[in-house]
Amino acid sequence: MKNSLKAALLSALVLPGAGQIVLKRYLSGVLFALVSIIALSVIVAKIIKFSSLIVAKINNGALDQGGGLIGILSNSMVEVNTGVMNTAFLIYLGVWILSILDAYRVGDLVDKKQDRQKASSFNFS
Repeated sequence: MKNSLKAALLSALVLPGAGQIVLKRYLSGVLFALVSIIALSVIVAKIIKFSSLIVAKINNGALDQGGGLIGILSNSMVEVNTGVMNTAFLIYLGVWILSILDAYRVGDLVDKKQDRQKASSFNFS
């Protein structure tokens, strides 16, 4: 398997930055991974806060007061800052896509370098 494809798949399926790390581009790999992990942490924290609010409202009898489940969900979304979660999601998506493209680009450069080295190692004299 070519380095470009392997690196792109690792960044796409394992963790953004994994492809760069395999290609020994440690700084960019760690930066991609770090930003994506921070963004995912923000998303998970907001989801946990959102679900905790819903459970608390259900336990406090909000369903019995005629609000219904849809009312509880919409009120909870207002209480949790979904703008931050949306921003974190867009950052993660952008980093994920950039990581895949960069891993493929760097892998392609490595592949071309290896092909040139193989071609120059053949001595037809």
